[in-house]
Amino acid sequence: MSVETVEELAALRAAGRVVAEALRMMRRAVRPGVRTGELDAVAGSVFRRAGARSGPQLDYGFPGVTCISVNDEATHGIPGSRRLREGDLVKLDVTAELDGFYADACVTVPVGRARAGDRRLVASAHRALAAGMRAARVGAPLNVVGAAVERTVVADGYAVCTELMAWNRPTYSRGAAGPQPLCLTPLPAVD
Repeated sequence: MSVETVEELAALRAAGRVVAEALRMMRRAVRPGVRTGELDAVAGSVFRRAGARSGPQLDYGFPGVTCISVNDEATHGIPGSRRLREGDLVKLDVTAELDGFYADACVTVPVGRARAGDRRLVASAHRALAAGMRAARVGAPLNVVGAAVERTVVADGYAVCTELMAWNRPTYSRGAAGPQPLCLTPLPAVD
């Protein structure tokens, strides 16, 4: 997907706002006893109001609107009847398509009161994402992003999940300096 005009950039941002709203509403609904399918329905409602569609459903026939993973499930969990419990860590992974443009984000949310180790893990993932974003520069190879993420989590005593290869939707703008990456989906999966 290439973004070549101000209008296309606005359309990409509109898709991003849908994802942000879905994540905001889902986070508010996370609590002990809620089913992952109920959280998925929250996102579905946001999508319907915005006229957006689920990227995983469109691209892969995924059974949920979103991907919801709990505790040691790395990613792409199927929402359903599973009830969240106090102390769980839930990953809310939301990809929306709106008018042909995709936006994708994932957050990890503690259910109820988070344990100290879980808070450290989430903080490490946040630092790793920030390091990856700082490393992403025009003209720099993409592997510098992954290297920055890995350095951060290793320094925190964790490891990156090497068995999981995240897909990316790099988006480019054709400016005076040539193609410039604008959007990338770095997924710091931390073990």
